[in-house]
Amino acid sequence: MTDYPLVWRPKVPAPAEAGEDPSLRLLDMPVSSARPRREARRVDSMSQAARAVLEEATAALREHAEGDREPSLISLRSLKSSDRDTILDVLGEGDVWGSVGGNVGYTFTESVLTGLWYVEATSPDGAKTDWLEVARIPQAVLHAAEHMPRESIRIPDRLPQGAMNSLALLTELQQRSAAYQPGEENHIINFTLLPITEADAEVLTTVLGQIPLVIRGGGYGSCRIFAAGLRHVWAVQYLNSMDKVILDTLEIGGVPVAALAAREDLAESAGRLPEMMQAYAS
Repeated sequence: MTDYPLVWRPKVPAPAEAGEDPSLRLLDMPVSSARPRREARRVDSMSQAARAVLEEATAALREHAEGDREPSLISLRSLKSSDRDTILDVLGEGDVWGSVGGNVGYTFTESVLTGLWYVEATSPDGAKTDWLEVARIPQAVLHAAEHMPRESIRIPDRLPQGAMNSLALLTELQQRSAAYQPGEENHIINFTLLPITEADAEVLTTVLGQIPLVIRGGGYGSCRIFAAGLRHVWAVQYLNSMDKVILDTLEIGGVPVAALAAREDLAESAGRLPEMMQAYAS
């Protein structure tokens, strides 16, 4: 087990409410706490408007299963609240969710169908907009990962007493971040096996910094993913049932695979959604 796991602050902004300070806040909650779930109700019928949205989602899932595409957004704005609730109850909630901060805050939750997400945006004045999104990961994550982090970091000339490997690691991260090209396989640095001191861990997290982008995965293989302040650098930590870090890594590259929907899963989702809709025939 990692003796000195990298300690990342859970920079998940709570949705802004009208009249509140929209600046980012830290959640004082255990990182592995389960998020509040929707109170799903039994759905006995489905309106034509709700069915049309789910048919659009089915078509988008099929297209994405055939190859990489830009995320497909399906608006829920024109729906009655009852139709919107029906759609969300049918789709349920999966095991991947997260938040992105900034001038506009985003929360996203994967449905029980891999690759089909529910996304909600909150503007500084508290106004909310929501939609369904078909993608390997929502576009808000991709945009934040590309535009929020710095292109380089300032590597300190002096390290605190007790630091051993942080200088070499920061230099490697800087080089690999600058050299990364989209589509390349992520490079993983495993701190579970690498000897680092408590001082090294503090230097790494302080110099790298964070952006307000956190992704969490539940179910089997629970993990949490933090976007570092250096572009293309991600902290991915896997937890055991006691909420202890058992695998502590940094990944240099695109969004970690642990958060992404696989193409074969998108194809399975495209097949399952019509079956779920059929169960709610009017």
